[in-house]
Amino acid sequence: MTIYENNDIKNPKYLFHGSPKLLETIEPRQSSDSGNNHDNEDNAVFLTASFLMASAYAFKDTIKERSNGLDWNFTIGYDSESKEAVIKMDNVNIDDDIEGYVYVFPFDEKYDHTKGSTQYKCHNSIKPIDVVKIRFADYKNYYTINNGVQRTHNI
Repeated sequence: MTIYENNDIKNPKYLFHGSPKLLETIEPRQSSDSGNNHDNEDNAVFLTASFLMASAYAFKDTIKERSNGLDWNFTIGYDSESKEAVIKMDNVNIDDDIEGYVYVFPFDEKYDHTKGSTQYKCHNSIKPIDVVKIRFADYKNYYTINNGVQRTHNI
C-alpha cells in the first residue's frame, strides 16, 4: 500500500496516470471512446484522482494484448454513491506477473476536470514527481475478473 492509495478523490493532493511503459514525460495522445462519451475523447494526458483506477490502466494494454482473439471487455469507472472505483475485466488472459507504472503528479487546478468524475485532462506534456512500479498480483483483489466462456473472434 502506498501513501497515494489514500488520496482524497474529492479534494486530491495528487493525480495519477497508469501505463505499461516506463516514461520520463507523459505526452498528450488522442483518445477515443467506444461508448461515444465525448468527455473521454480528446488529445490530452488523462489523469485520475484514484490510484486504484490508474493501476487498472497500468495493466490494461498488456492484458488486451494477451487477450487478443478473445471477446474481452474492460470497465473502469467510479461509483459516486459507494465512493469506490469499479474495475471489471471480462474474458481476459491475465498473469500475476504483469507489471505497470502509475505516474504521480501534484494536483493542479488548471487541469480540465470532468464534473462528477475522478477524471482530469492536461493538454501539455507533463513530468511526474514520482513513478510507482506495480504488479498485477498486488491489485487483482480490487478488480472484478469474470473469465467465463472464452470466445474467439472469427478472422
